[in-house]
Amino acid sequence: MTELKEHIKITSGFALDSNLFNKTRGFPVIRIRDVDRGYTETYYQGECDEKYIVKNGDLLVTMDGEFRAKVWNGGEAYLNQRVCKVEADEDRLSGRYLKYALPQKLKEIEDKTSFVTVKHLSVNDIKEINVHLPNLEDQERIADLLDKANSIRQKRRETLRLADEFLRSTFLEMFGDPFLNPKNWNMEPIDRLKADEPYSIKAGPFGSALKKEFYVKSGYKIYGQEQVIRDNFEFGDYYITEEKYRELENCKIESDDILISLVGTFGEISIVPKEFQPGIINPRLMKITLNKKKILPIFFKTLLKTNGIKTKLESLSHGGTMNIVNVGIIKELEVPVPPLKLQEKFIEIHIKTEKLKKQYETSLQESENLFNSLMQRAFRGEL
Repeated sequence: MTELKEHIKITSGFALDSNLFNKTRGFPVIRIRDVDRGYTETYYQGECDEKYIVKNGDLLVTMDGEFRAKVWNGGEAYLNQRVCKVEADEDRLSGRYLKYALPQKLKEIEDKTSFVTVKHLSVNDIKEINVHLPNLEDQERIADLLDKANSIRQKRRETLRLADEFLRSTFLEMFGDPFLNPKNWNMEPIDRLKADEPYSIKAGPFGSALKKEFYVKSGYKIYGQEQVIRDNFEFGDYYITEEKYRELENCKIESDDILISLVGTFGEISIVPKEFQPGIINPRLMKITLNKKKILPIFFKTLLKTNGIKTKLESLSHGGTMNIVNVGIIKELEVPVPPLKLQEKFIEIHIKTEKLKKQYETSLQESENLFNSLMQRAFRGEL
């Protein structure tokens, strides 16, 4: 094992004056948040030494919060503070080899770093990283192998992205933008689209009605954001007794109910599957039981996830950030309601596409497993 300090050069970002930042004019600036997403929306109207200019292909490291190492391809930009550029001494260390070795080692440091508010990484922390360092020829061979494995998983991810894009574009082609409603569909508030039965639109119980002291090891399941975010109803292990369930039965879920996250960024939505453990929603969710003679669950979920509907929700919240959504806002939200036959046609396409996505997801997981296995073997000196 060899310490990186013998084979790298580190350029720390400059403390640019944030008063000179804007979103339209000047020279682009790379801040911590920009490294992971690969682009910047910040510009600087001031002077800065050219040594702080980052170019495509440079390896950047974030030094606060999550410690990430990413190759930058977002164009020339100034390097702001708490981001650094790491360059390999190509006489002993391949830059291509480093781009794979460094992220893995940074994750190890992050996992071991204690913190109160935000984790911090220092330049010395990076310099003191120990890596397995074979000769340059073997480094390049390993980098070639990892490039190929990485290319496979990136193609699988792109395939999934294209499948999602196909569904979005198909929806817009069939129904138009819900915000503009160019096809003049009948508009209805969601309150009129609910099933004609008690508690068909309902938020979870107040916190005092569902305290953690009521939780038990088995019984009736408590569903929350963790299931909706993952779109996985098997996840989680919070339960209440049958007695408590009967007390909160107006918050129970049924197959095909729509569950919506009320806290955090709006847009986390799930449909309760055909098979699920009986249970209730917690205070961070609301449920909608739809009138299927008017609107169908898959169509409704897709509708709510469109940018047009999110725009409508923002207008209803008077320009708020949508960190919290309430039942009242959802009830009064007006949405287009096309004929059922057209909804059914879209759902046929949706089901077929989701079936293909399941196959792609399996293939992606296999390629992820292969890549991770190769990474571990490479930096244990086994390749």
